[in-house]
Amino acid sequence: MVEYQIPMIKILHIIPSLGVGGTEKMLLELCRGLDKTRFENSVIALKSGGATAQALTREGVAFRVLNSPDSFLPGLLDMFPLHVRLKNVIRKISPDVIHTWLTRANVAGRCAARSAGNFPVISSLRVIEKEKAYHLWAEKWTQAKADAVTVNCTPMRDFAVQDIGIPQEKIKVIFNGIRAASPQQSSSTGKPDGLRFGAMGRLHAQKGFDIFLEAAKLVLQKNPDCRFTIAGEGPERSSLENLARRLGIKEKVKFAGVIKSADFFGACDIFVLSSRWEGMPNVVMEAMAYGKSIAASRVGGVTDLIEDGKEGLLFPPESPQACAQAMLRLAESPDLRSKLASAAQKKIKEKFSMETMVKQYEELYGQVLQRR
Repeated sequence: MVEYQIPMIKILHIIPSLGVGGTEKMLLELCRGLDKTRFENSVIALKSGGATAQALTREGVAFRVLNSPDSFLPGLLDMFPLHVRLKNVIRKISPDVIHTWLTRANVAGRCAARSAGNFPVISSLRVIEKEKAYHLWAEKWTQAKADAVTVNCTPMRDFAVQDIGIPQEKIKVIFNGIRAASPQQSSSTGKPDGLRFGAMGRLHAQKGFDIFLEAAKLVLQKNPDCRFTIAGEGPERSSLENLARRLGIKEKVKFAGVIKSADFFGACDIFVLSSRWEGMPNVVMEAMAYGKSIAASRVGGVTDLIEDGKEGLLFPPESPQACAQAMLRLAESPDLRSKLASAAQKKIKEKFSMETMVKQYEELYGQVLQRR
C-alpha cells in the first residue's frame, strides 16, 4: 500500500516590523499555534526586527528584514526599491498563501504578490485609523488585490466596508485570542485609599496616556493615597513624564517601562484603557484573563469585549473627566470590582481562546487555497 504525504502549506507573513506590539504578538501566537504537521511559516519584516524577531527565532520560524526606512519621506522614496526586494523574496520562497498585517504591509504585500506571480493574499486590518487619509487611500487602491481580508472586531468590519469599500463578503471577523492566565493576587487593602491603577501599552498618542494622567489627578483629589503605573515604552515617554510633573502628580506615578504582563497585573488592582482609537486591544483581553476590574474608553473592539456595567465600565474617549468618574466608581466599590472582574474572566475564557483564533485562520487558509 502506497502512503501519500500531504504537502505542507507554506504561509508567508508580511508585517511592517517585528518589535513589541499587539499585532506582532498575534503574529507570533499564530505561528506558535498553527498545526506544524500542516503549515510552515516564514516572516518578512519590511522595516526592522526586534523582540518579536527574537521570539520567532526561538520558535524556529525563519524571518527576513528588508530594512525599509521608518520615516515618511525616506519610506516613500524606498517604495519602488522595496517592491523589487519584496517581489524577489516572494518568488524565492514561493509560498502557498501570503498573509499581510497592517496597512504598509497590506499595500506592499498585495502589489508584490501580484507582480511576483499572482500569489493568493490574505490581508489583516488591525486598527481603525480614520484620521490617516493616506492609509485609507492606499487600502482602497489595493484592496481588490486581496483574496480575503480579516478584521479583529466587528467595528473594524464596519469600518472596512463603509470607509475603505471592501466588499463584506470578502471580510472575515477573527477575534484576537488569548492564552489562559492565572488570576494575580493583590496585596492592597481593597479600600479606595491605596488602590493601584495600571495602564499598559506603547507610549504613543493613540493610547491616550495623557488622558490617564489627567484623570489620575482628578482621582487623587478625592483619594490622595491612590497610586498609578504606566507600563511600556514609546515616543511619548518624555512628554508624559513632563505632563505628570506639570500636573503635580509625579510622585504618585510610576513609569515602569516594558515589564512582563504577569508582573504588571500582579501589581495593580484596576486596569485602565484610555485609548483614542483601537482595533481589538490585547491588553484589555489580558486584564480580563488576569481577573482585573477594568475601566476602558469606548473605542474599536472594546465593545466586543466589554458590555458597560457587565464586564467593566466604559467611558467616552478624549474625556479625562469621564475616565476619572469610572475609576472612582470602581475604587469606591469592592463588590462592583469583584463582580465585573469575575464576569470578564468568564467571558474571555469562553469566547476568546487562542485555540479558536488559530483554528479559524487554519480554516481560512484552506478556503482561500480551494477557491484558487
